[in-house]
Amino acid sequence: MIKAGDKLKVKIASIASFGAFCDVLDNEEGVKGLIHISEFSDYFVNDINEFVTVGEECEVSAISYDDAKKQVKLSFKATHPEFLKSADKPKLQENGSGFKELKTKVDKHVADKNK
Repeated sequence: MIKAGDKLKVKIASIASFGAFCDVLDNEEGVKGLIHISEFSDYFVNDINEFVTVGEECEVSAISYDDAKKQVKLSFKATHPEFLKSADKPKLQENGSGFKELKTKVDKHVADKNK
């Protein structure tokens, strides 16, 4: 059974303006999948063909699975971090001082202005 977060190998069956339909490989149940256009990249996606082509095999991540329908919602960007906006942003490091330093500087600035 497919679970959210599972990495799956799929073959792109067809492409529509809103997403790509896939056949999940390496399963005997004939599971079909959809990668919605919003699951290709955090950036604007003009054309899904810029990411995949019909017949191409690629790795994706399962978002959710409907066992009764044998359908899975898939994410391309989850297995391709270069398409996540957070991938190109440095992580902020907490230094522990919080707003104390800012308050000290504001108080000093106000005191200097009132002299």
